[in-house]
Amino acid sequence: MKAHKEKLRVVIFTSNHRIKGEVHLYENSRLTDILNADTTTKDFLPVTDAELSDFRNGATQRVGFLSINRKHIEIVMEDDEAIAITKCKDAIAKRRYPEALGFARRAVAASPTDAEAHYMLGFCFAKTGDVKAAKASLDECLKMRPNADITQKAQETLSAITGV
Repeated sequence: MKAHKEKLRVVIFTSNHRIKGEVHLYENSRLTDILNADTTTKDFLPVTDAELSDFRNGATQRVGFLSINRKHIEIVMEDDEAIAITKCKDAIAKRRYPEALGFARRAVAASPTDAEAHYMLGFCFAKTGDVKAAKASLDECLKMRPNADITQKAQETLSAITGV
């Protein structure tokens, strides 16, 4: 029988790497529960859907699975950007635009170079009636040369608010 597990997006720092990925928590457990588990038998922390950035050479690679020796972990924290964008999308789906705006601001603060975060912020500003701020955020998004999907959405939102 498999135990139900919840995914949590985290950022893990070692002396040489930054790892952004998912750890799997048992239902109703916390991140600290898995980190403080019996380390005499569990030396490694499994991480899935990971982005591994090497501080020594600047290289970044994506891997589906990796195990991190717990002894090398210096800092672990929830991935604010991923959490904020997910919560922003959920609030938008429920048409709670002021609430979504707060999460979009958190996403941009957590990752100022993320085009999707800037798009979400611009979209939320547009939905809450702040056309000037919406245009500035959407222009910033487009300067980052996002993927085609986000580019299209940003351009459509700009057209809707500017009438062009």
